[in-house]
Amino acid sequence: MSRLRLTLKNGWIALVFQLAYIVTQFFSRNIFLEYLGDDFVGTEGTLKSILMFLNLSELGIGTAVGFALYKPLFNKDREKINELIGYLGYLYKRIGLFVLLGGVVLILFFPLFFDDEKVNIGIVIFLFLALLTSNLINYFFTYHMFLLEADQRGYINTTINRSTYILKLVVQCFVLIYLENIIVWISIELLSAFLYALIFRKRIRKAYPWLHLKFEVTQPIKERNRSLLTKIKQISFHKLGSFVSTGTDNILIFALINPATVAYVGNYQMVMNNINILVSKLFEGTKAGVGNLVAENNLKNTLKVFWEMMALRFFFAGSASLVMYIGFDDFIILWLGEKYILSETILLALVAIFFILQIRQPVDDFKQAYGLFDDIWSPVVQSVLNLILSVVLVLEYGIIGVFIGTIVSQVAIVLIWRPYFLFTSGMKISSRVYWKGFLMHLIYLSIAGLLFLMASRNFDMSKNTGIFELLVHLIQLGMFFSCIYFLILLALSKGFRHVVNRFYGIIKNKL
Repeated sequence: MSRLRLTLKNGWIALVFQLAYIVTQFFSRNIFLEYLGDDFVGTEGTLKSILMFLNLSELGIGTAVGFALYKPLFNKDREKINELIGYLGYLYKRIGLFVLLGGVVLILFFPLFFDDEKVNIGIVIFLFLALLTSNLINYFFTYHMFLLEADQRGYINTTINRSTYILKLVVQCFVLIYLENIIVWISIELLSAFLYALIFRKRIRKAYPWLHLKFEVTQPIKERNRSLLTKIKQISFHKLGSFVSTGTDNILIFALINPATVAYVGNYQMVMNNINILVSKLFEGTKAGVGNLVAENNLKNTLKVFWEMMALRFFFAGSASLVMYIGFDDFIILWLGEKYILSETILLALVAIFFILQIRQPVDDFKQAYGLFDDIWSPVVQSVLNLILSVVLVLEYGIIGVFIGTIVSQVAIVLIWRPYFLFTSGMKISSRVYWKGFLMHLIYLSIAGLLFLMASRNFDMSKNTGIFELLVHLIQLGMFFSCIYFLILLALSKGFRHVVNRFYGIIKNKL
């Protein structure tokens, strides 16, 4: 199966499951807030952010091994694939023990962290242990997912992961409604992780019958793969930068404001994260495809695909951002109630963060495919800049200060430095090629936005009385903007024309 066809298969399967997941999550969020309360839901969000910090000890091992898998997969070298996955398991199990130890030590300080909480400290500890165990299962039993992703078969993991997650949310809702038992609710979190691992291991055996799930890592194997440790150390700094940019927001809000505010912000973040994942799922499998593309060492083809991906990202990110900004507040009111509304400036900041997360992805994917991880200073600068700005600004301006710090640090490193580094050190060409294309796509988006604003005066912008009515209204606005943006990109963006012609060719062949 061709690289594009695998990408499409990954995309549509991921899209279907993500849509089902989103619907389930929206209903469950409402029930969780009603039965568990804002403080508990906010505390859960904070615990997940703490676990993100613990997972930094993963040090980018999975990313490094995933990068190393592209070549043996391209050459169909099963012996090397077994060796790399076995080495990944060897490292992951040791990291898992470290995460377990770190989690136990953190629990000792929970009485200090949660001393003023309305939530029982025993419940908080039990919830953290359940979430920690779910994470540990990935380290010990499901690390083979990196092989699926590198082999453009991520749809297998998506099917299993999303199915068990949806089942978990449904069962948890029934537990709260009919039993109103928080212990059972947390236990379902734990049991679902074991169910996922069991099904995943069975499926991986079927997909790769030649893969040794209990591979013995010898000293010669450790020596042969020692160069991977250099990549791992470099990636670890980038993992730190990524965590500080996104994972510390909830912790700062929890520490400097209050747990309930974490829940309020979490409602917005949940919707945006789902839309972010939904758009990303459309590109499921492209990362592995980029890895294989770079392995072919054809710069002309590499640049062609890069601008195709960049044009598509701008199209989806621009369309989604506009719809979110227009309809977010109305959606929150109809979904949860007016008390959960945040200010318009916070909404604008969250939409900006979403947009950056989308348009940065092609650069990140190609940077990883080239193995460019040695700019270890950049995530350190990003982390320091983000933390200092967020703390200073949150004390002065409140919640919005946290997100301003995130935006400034991401613009400086993610949108300015990384593209420069990719083009000059990876593709070995002038970064002017990137800046010209990037700025032109910003102009195309601006033109589409202005035309939409002028034309949308004819649309009925009155308040909607139901979620379904609101969604229909937003879909209409989104489709109208997308049509305008599509025509502009088709006329002006070479990369967008290329990708449209590709899809047209596939559809024509199918018919």
